[in-house]
Amino acid sequence: MSAPTIESHFAARQQQISLPVRLYALVDGLLHAEVAGGSPERSAACVALFDGTPDASLADAGPWLIDHESAPASVRAALAAQATGPSGVSWIISAYSRGALLDHLRANLNVKLPDGRLALLRFYDARLMPAIAAMMEPMQRIEFFVIAFDWLVEINGKLMEARPRA
Repeated sequence: MSAPTIESHFAARQQQISLPVRLYALVDGLLHAEVAGGSPERSAACVALFDGTPDASLADAGPWLIDHESAPASVRAALAAQATGPSGVSWIISAYSRGALLDHLRANLNVKLPDGRLALLRFYDARLMPAIAAMMEPMQRIEFFVIAFDWLVEINGKLMEARPRA
């Protein structure tokens, strides 16, 4: 039996969830550019999370949220290629509006370290996301993942849940 694809997983979840949901890809811009040959063209479907922030000059290299259904075929093909490689893709199934999802993700980009300094939380790097989720306290996990019915990562073509269940 072959491994489930994100498309088959999403179709099954749409049948189980009574709300309208969308499938989003969350990618590291640098890793995506290596596979795609450049950054996606900005549109309603492809949004750089650093746009409109103090880190806007780094937007192409930072996190991107991509609405899978609305993205151009070339972007969907690049996501499929990235998901079958070592850099991977994070997949989010959410009923939240795109704007609310963007706000939530942007609000979680920085974390305060014990010494008071701020650090970038690279949850948009699929290779790191399972380890980040595993280090979260239960309440942190609830607050972070509230926007998602499912948060999966696909690396080397293997689809897996990113967050441990309580």
